[in-house]
Amino acid sequence: QKHISINEYLITKENHNGIKGYRIQIFFDSGNNSKSNATEIMEAFSKRYHNIETYISFREPYYRVRVGDFRTKLEAEGFLKKIIFRYPNAWIIKDDINFPKIY
Repeated sequence: QKHISINEYLITKENHNGIKGYRIQIFFDSGNNSKSNATEIMEAFSKRYHNIETYISFREPYYRVRVGDFRTKLEAEGFLKKIIFRYPNAWIIKDDINFPKIY
């Protein structure tokens, strides 16, 4: 019961950003059209891989598109192998990921 209550607290705690994991960065750019380019890349990726979450972020001066919520590096490497021909500059990064969905 103690473990359950601790986990419930951690999940509902404000400002909790998820858990440590991995994502794949498929795009980053700066400049005048970087936001629209990032949005286009994100939408195209979402249409092709609709079951993989996509995230766009801005940290001056770059817009970045990252995909996936991989708990292990091995999972991320497996998916990277599937998309590397479409996104040759993609790479794996450590990031805070969302909690896995329970069905």
